[in-house]
Amino acid sequence: MKMMLNQDLSAATSTSLLAGCFPYYQPLLHLPSGAIAGYEALARTRNASGDVISAGAIFCDESLSDDSKIGLDRRLRLGALKTFQHHPEAGFLSLNISPSWINRLGADTVSPTLRLIEASGIDPARVVIEITESHGELDKLQRMVKQYHASGVRVAIDDFGAENSQLDRVIALDPDLIKLDMRLFKLATRGGLGADVLIGMAALAERAGCEVVCEGVETVDEFMFGIECGAQYMQGWLFAPALPTPIAADHFKPQLDGLLLQYLQRKRERLNQSIDHSRAIKQQVIALANSLQRGETPQSLCHRQLSELGAMRYFICDSHGLQISPNYEIRADNVAVQPQFLGYNWCWRPYFPMLMAVQCRPGVDIVASTAYRDASTGQLCKTLGVYLDEQRVLLVDTAVHDEVLQVSATEFRAGNNDTAA
Repeated sequence: MKMMLNQDLSAATSTSLLAGCFPYYQPLLHLPSGAIAGYEALARTRNASGDVISAGAIFCDESLSDDSKIGLDRRLRLGALKTFQHHPEAGFLSLNISPSWINRLGADTVSPTLRLIEASGIDPARVVIEITESHGELDKLQRMVKQYHASGVRVAIDDFGAENSQLDRVIALDPDLIKLDMRLFKLATRGGLGADVLIGMAALAERAGCEVVCEGVETVDEFMFGIECGAQYMQGWLFAPALPTPIAADHFKPQLDGLLLQYLQRKRERLNQSIDHSRAIKQQVIALANSLQRGETPQSLCHRQLSELGAMRYFICDSHGLQISPNYEIRADNVAVQPQFLGYNWCWRPYFPMLMAVQCRPGVDIVASTAYRDASTGQLCKTLGVYLDEQRVLLVDTAVHDEVLQVSATEFRAGNNDTAA
């Protein structure tokens, strides 16, 4: 199971820890239904004061043999499986399996976890096995995953995006769920390139048919950003820590409904701001196009309004995407001419074929690309395109407001390390 070192365990002996471990269960909320869809089993023990704490130190204790740790892990898994066999209303049970322990299994070995599932009597379809794909021998991981799938057990990739995660390994394992790495998730909530990368990774997972899980969700802002990542499931202290037993499936539905409404309101406000900006910049781009069509030179135009709206540069291409003008870098009252891009071909950019497609359609006078980060400035921007005539296209790169709801750097709060123990 996934464990983390806890200093509260330092005074306890390994023997007492082995005898005093038990499973707890952290809820995973399903956003579409508002219900608890399942639980992740986490190992717990008690400290000298009787408080329930993470049992992670056992699995980091080098004085204990691997066989002792594996035995304890399997005892905890079996206990969790039997508990859920008696709670059919609790949804699925998610169990963490160490790839290093899978490496120890022989080529013809039947998964010990499948034997535990059979012994517990639980429906295998209610079990999810979490594997960290960045560790372990890929062929052995694949063999175990095939056994799990053949038995009806689902598979989740845990800590996706951490350390040496590789997409080819993820594809090879064909998981059903992807759990975004908690540390990467919390870093990405601050925005910038980290947010772009994580949202892109989550989009790839969704495109591959995997459901996305965000764990370690502790604040409303992190919840909002989890939605931006396309997560169908949320897990974390915003809702509950690990619990001794499953609770009613609709326990958190009022809270979740309120959070979703808050998300909708905040997102609507953000999108309205973006729409207002887009309308204003489009008006200025059309005005610029009209000026250029009249034969006015860039040096003679006032660019103050374009500059105030975040326009960075513009240039002209022919109808096949070949750049036939220099870049005009926009300043408040003038432009700086950059000729080094003359002759570049931009027909491969996604917005250019769209321009060609709408050229003769009535009512369509301008096309905007999707948002991307400008290579020169690092700003989030879009490219707007409009035909000057049948042979020339005006393209304008302009900064845009980020529509993603996330935590700013000043609002960022470090995660509680005990959210996943």
